[in-house]
Amino acid sequence: MKKVFAILTIILCFGVTAAFAVDGGEVYQKRCAKCHRDGSESSKAGGDVVLKGQSAQEIEMKLTGYVDGTYGGAKKKVMERMAKGLSGDELKAVSAYIGSL
Repeated sequence: MKKVFAILTIILCFGVTAAFAVDGGEVYQKRCAKCHRDGSESSKAGGDVVLKGQSAQEIEMKLTGYVDGTYGGAKKKVMERMAKGLSGDELKAVSAYIGSL
């Protein structure tokens, strides 16, 4: 009986965690795609930055830099506003998504 209870507890924990997981692709579509399109090309509004090919770690470092003001180029003010609007989980999820492009 204890084994069954332990297994059910573990399954429940994974289920709850999955229910609160952030979808990086959804965040990207809502917050990034207008300027960065599908990540393989960029519009002038995207600062001519191509996201495809950058690692999740690079993206996370850059977004974190926009949040704390230690990173940025021509579109720094726009990107600071966009990045500061992301929660920590959203920032990590969208970084992972972009890194997978």
